[in-house]
Amino acid sequence: MMKNIIKTVVTGLVVVAAMTGCTNDPAGLTQITYYPVFTLEGGNVYTIGVGQTYTDPGYSAVEGSEDVTSNVVVTIADIDGNPASTISTEKPTLYTVTYTAVNADGFSASAQRTVFVYDPAVTTSIAGTYSTDMNATKYGANKNPFAAYAANYGNTDQCTGIEFTELAPGIYAVNDLFGGWYDQIRGYGANYDMTGYVCLNGDNTIDLMSSYIAGWGDSLDYLNDGVYDPETGTISYSVSYAGQIFMDIVLNKD
Repeated sequence: MMKNIIKTVVTGLVVVAAMTGCTNDPAGLTQITYYPVFTLEGGNVYTIGVGQTYTDPGYSAVEGSEDVTSNVVVTIADIDGNPASTISTEKPTLYTVTYTAVNADGFSASAQRTVFVYDPAVTTSIAGTYSTDMNATKYGANKNPFAAYAANYGNTDQCTGIEFTELAPGIYAVNDLFGGWYDQIRGYGANYDMTGYVCLNGDNTIDLMSSYIAGWGDSLDYLNDGVYDPETGTISYSVSYAGQIFMDIVLNKD
């Protein structure tokens, strides 16, 4: 079992100014209410092998100086966001574990841990830095190459720095599943990278586990036909976003 021993702390403090007619405080003093602060043992990303038994690595919560760990409610959601009673390790997947507590004034706070189930039998690695194949990568219904758009927008002639970071065998964090479309070609900046996690299977196919674009606060519709070619070091897949944006991405390893 691989463990990340970094502790994750979520902090919060809210100051509520008493206003005349809205509070029983005759002096009009400022009230301070403390959100529960969480510490997640093992970090907010945790990996476990297929067939192993998951045990929560531990957590604690304080409200000001008071230990409120006993008030924490733990819930689990599967890869599709559906409630789950336990974390199954039958196959590679991910779960989100949420820790929630309500303070004395009725304000709630939470922390989350992502649990990745990985297959130790996967020995191929796709970790590394990639550049987008600007001619093979296509955008839109007309399948025009990225190179044509790059020339039109003038922000770059080559999308680079697409990182696949290995978290566990077959499990990778990706910094931009769009291959640089909004960040580098359109010039929107890194806030419009489509970040995510993917799973490399034993047959070199690639599945999407989750995705998120901070700039718009949503995710991909899907990632299909994901494949890694070990002979060429190429990764390819098709994505859909917002029901109307389609891309065929081809990445070459640097």
